[in-house]
Amino acid sequence: MGKYRRPRVNFVLDEDIRDDLMVWAKEEGRTMSNLVERIVTAAVQGNRHSNPNPNPNPLIQQEQAGKGGTSQ
Repeated sequence: MGKYRRPRVNFVLDEDIRDDLMVWAKEEGRTMSNLVERIVTAAVQGNRHSNPNPNPNPLIQQEQAGKGGTSQ
């Protein structure tokens, strides 16, 4: 049996944000990866609870919310 491996996600961000994350992670005694996972998990769970829209894609939800009126 192989060991379960969680999927990896790569993304880019500004260097100053990365530096802030590194400091934050160090202050909490975490790895930056663990800190980012915690932040993303909290954001996704908060979005699920605050948004009754069943669409799981927050970018689509933002686009829909930004459309005023009806589309033609």
